[in-house]
Amino acid sequence: MIKRLTSFLLLSLFAVVVLAQADYYKSVDGVNGGATLKTALYELIKNHKKISYGSGESSTWGAFYTTDAVVENGKRRVLDMYSAEKRYFGSKGSAVSGMNIEHSVAKSWWGGTQNNAYCDLHHLNPSDQDANSRKSNYPLGELTSVSWDNGVTFVGKANIDGSSQNAYEPCDEYKGDFARVFMYMFTCYQDLTWKYTWMNYEKSTYPTLKPWAVELLLKWHKQDPVSEKEVNRNNAVYAVQGNRNPFVDYPQLADYVWGDSINYVFHLTGEVEGGNDGNGDNNGGDDNNGDGDNSGNDDVEIIDGWKIYLDENFDGSTMKFTTYEGVGNYPWQLSSQYKYAIATSYVSSSKTNNDAESWLLSPFFDFSNDSVATVSFEYVIRYCESDKAAEHHALMICNDFDGDVENATWEAIDFGATENTTDWKLTKTGNITIPQKYMGEKAVTLAFFYKGTETKAGTFEIDNVIVKAIEGANDGGNSGGNDNDDDSEDNGGNNGDDNNNNEGNDGNFTGGNFVLVTDASKLSVGDSIVIGYENYVMGAHSDNGKYRTKTDMMTSDGAITYLADDAQIILLEEGVVEGTYAFNVGNGYLAASSSSSNNVATTTTLDKNGSWAITISDGLATITAQGDKSHNRLQYNVSSPRFSCYKSGQKDVTIYAKSSLPTGIVVNKYPDTVDVYTMTGILLRSNVEHSRATQGLRSGTYIVAGEKVLVK
Repeated sequence: MIKRLTSFLLLSLFAVVVLAQADYYKSVDGVNGGATLKTALYELIKNHKKISYGSGESSTWGAFYTTDAVVENGKRRVLDMYSAEKRYFGSKGSAVSGMNIEHSVAKSWWGGTQNNAYCDLHHLNPSDQDANSRKSNYPLGELTSVSWDNGVTFVGKANIDGSSQNAYEPCDEYKGDFARVFMYMFTCYQDLTWKYTWMNYEKSTYPTLKPWAVELLLKWHKQDPVSEKEVNRNNAVYAVQGNRNPFVDYPQLADYVWGDSINYVFHLTGEVEGGNDGNGDNNGGDDNNGDGDNSGNDDVEIIDGWKIYLDENFDGSTMKFTTYEGVGNYPWQLSSQYKYAIATSYVSSSKTNNDAESWLLSPFFDFSNDSVATVSFEYVIRYCESDKAAEHHALMICNDFDGDVENATWEAIDFGATENTTDWKLTKTGNITIPQKYMGEKAVTLAFFYKGTETKAGTFEIDNVIVKAIEGANDGGNSGGNDNDDDSEDNGGNNGDDNNNNEGNDGNFTGGNFVLVTDASKLSVGDSIVIGYENYVMGAHSDNGKYRTKTDMMTSDGAITYLADDAQIILLEEGVVEGTYAFNVGNGYLAASSSSSNNVATTTTLDKNGSWAITISDGLATITAQGDKSHNRLQYNVSSPRFSCYKSGQKDVTIYAKSSLPTGIVVNKYPDTVDVYTMTGILLRSNVEHSRATQGLRSGTYIVAGEKVLVK
């Protein structure tokens, strides 16, 4: 999830508020994410007191006197989210001159009926009349051109669902406020039939919001976190109207309803539990096995052959890491509100940068029986000194930590540390191989190091740390003697075949591995490909013949290291349009199938709709069918995780390919050094002498120098 730094004093305030409202939300505790959770929230908040619209102490302006006011110099100033004009309340219930009662979700969107939505205080605000008139009933949007603004409200044109339309954009201070109000409105009134559908569908209990609107609201929600003003207003509206905005009390709900947590069960405590993934499978969620006491690898879970030593998502009240401050008093913190670990020595209240060095230390890992181990995590680095991202924000490792950070022999593991200068979006590292020399060690420690200075104190956020390993003795190629059981007689491969048959792709793809394609010209008819997005890959399962479900993959250094059994392997054939490819999926061809819906079908007849043009830029592939269907771009939908055809607006994909070689990787016989892989494509050893390739491995089948080797 995208997360953002805010004051820890404010986080404490949020925690108190959420705790106090636990009883209010008990009906949604333990509910599956996505549509089920959205409907549960609807049932919770839909029934509330209807406040009379207009002037009067018991009407809208009377409520504003409490919900949208701040005492300033003994007078009650109006809090106006649409302009910077300062205006003051008179007597309670009296309208304020120059202001309107504004519906943030315009009443015309549902036809103007004076229903509960018409009077709902959660989306009613006192507004400057001019700003109210200028914004009209336009949707929210990120403007591409501005025709009017007052410094707080901006009106102009925005790209709305693929076309340029009128829209308004609030200033940065209020973007999150409006995002959470819109989430509330399209949850509380998901049963309405809507007349205007810029951001929403006409009638849809889930997701109600269109994909582009979900993406926009989630972005603003996370860029502009819940403020003290919103907390106070939510409490004040609750006191008058009797219901709450859940996305203010529990900001993480946004991701459980529309974002990257829809396949998980929501818990008020932040505990993570697997939910239904939409395909009838229970994914099990995050099962954290470390116990925070640096006691090693007890009760290790095995998933797809990997021993999961640590799975820390920082969603609980404690974390499995410990902290150490070397300089200053700015330790790593656990954000209980936004669910990440964070280090910064910038103090917002005084706007000062400070010298600091702090460490986030993992439990010990016992790799004594392991042949390969990896670490992966998500991170954000912002506001650091120029060219100091990697130096001041590092992943460290040692095998001699005795409780004193200063005495340990640390070395850095490069994870490509890069400052994000635009937003707070988390970067996923992928699986980083832990240096081979630590395999066989019994007490290995990982640490995240942060450094701030008086010149510039950046922010380092960490989330979703996973450490895993594959069992198998490892000698790193350094064992003495000669292993006579190198099993060359059991290879079962083509030992006498020296044919390096890489015809068609200039050797860029290997027969045994799927490799990221960064140049479309390297693809050829006969290549096998898979289509992915981040750590997901298109699955072989077609839901109602309309879209392809997602399944899992893992990658490292541009190659797939794990591919789920239900991944869709595609054989490239010639399309009917010159320069295009047909995607053979075994029982037919993938094809765009609609001009009105987001569908991808499997057809037995190949035509232009099943002929795909492929271009690749910066590793992302644009895949477009050449037929008469307007929904013709093969993309990934993040909000409703699936692969299908769209006009635009979803995520372009990645292509991993391997060449059409004979079974096994055909290479020169007995090179000086070889790589050793598991049968699932996981690299176990790199550049070891051929005679020692299988030395110490447990019984099983491996890929050595491109051939299958049986170790007895």
